[in-house]
Amino acid sequence: MAKLNTNSGSLLAMATSERVSSVCVASGQDILALADSLQWMKQFPDDQAVGKSTAIVSMMQSVLSEASIEPADLGVIALTNGPGGFTGLRVGVVAARMLCYAWNLPVIVVNSLEVAADKLRRQRSLGDGESIWAVTDAQRRQVFATKMQVRADGQLTTVEPQALFEWQALVDLLEAGDNVTGAGAFAFEDLIEEKTGLKLPEPSVAVCDAEAVARLADHRFATEDFDDLLTIEPIYFRPSAAEEVRLAKKEVK
Repeated sequence: MAKLNTNSGSLLAMATSERVSSVCVASGQDILALADSLQWMKQFPDDQAVGKSTAIVSMMQSVLSEASIEPADLGVIALTNGPGGFTGLRVGVVAARMLCYAWNLPVIVVNSLEVAADKLRRQRSLGDGESIWAVTDAQRRQVFATKMQVRADGQLTTVEPQALFEWQALVDLLEAGDNVTGAGAFAFEDLIEEKTGLKLPEPSVAVCDAEAVARLADHRFATEDFDDLLTIEPIYFRPSAAEEVRLAKKEVK
C-alpha cells in the first residue's frame, strides 16, 4: 500500500450514531463546511425519498465542494463508531472504509459518548477533576453510559467504562455535582437533575455531531494517532432485528 496522505491539515468528519447524521470539513478547530441529514433531506420532494445511506455520501460531496477541498487536500477521515443505531453506524463505517481506501487516507475513530462529553466540557469550560456522564438512548428504558473525568490538560479520562444501564441503575450511580449529557438523558431528566443538582445542557449541546467529532479528533490528527482501518467495528445498542431472530432460533435449538 502506498504511503498514506497525511500532509494536509484538512479533516473530513462524520457522525452517524444518532437520528440525525452530519458531516463536516475542518482545518484545526475551524469548521469550513457543515451539513446534517435533517436539513439535507428537506430539499428533496416526497417522491424523491433520500435515506441515510444516500444522504451521507451526497452531504460529503457538498461540504467538500463548499469548502473548496479536493480529496487530495484531505489528511484524515474521522468518524464515530457508536454506540448507536444499526443503520447509521453501518453506513458511516462502510463510507469511511470506502473513502479511506479510495483516497489513501488514514482514519480516526472516536466514541460517540466521548464526543458528547467533550462537547459539554468545552461548552461549560469544565476543568481538572470535574466529572461528566455521557448517556445515549438504548431504547427499552435502557441507556448506554460512561463516566469521564477532565484532566489538567483538558483531555478526558474514563472513570466508569461504557455499559448498558436501566434508567434507575444509572441514577443510583450519579453523585452530586456530576455533569450529565447525551441525547439519552432527557428521557429521565428530572431524576438526573434531582440527584446531581445540575441542569442538563440544551439538546443541541448534548447530541454527537460531526463538528464535535472533528474538534475531538483534531488532537489525535496533530500527533498522527490513527486507527487501523481493518479493525473498525460499530458498537450497536443491541443486535439488529435480523440478528436477534437468528440468536433466538439458536437458543431454541
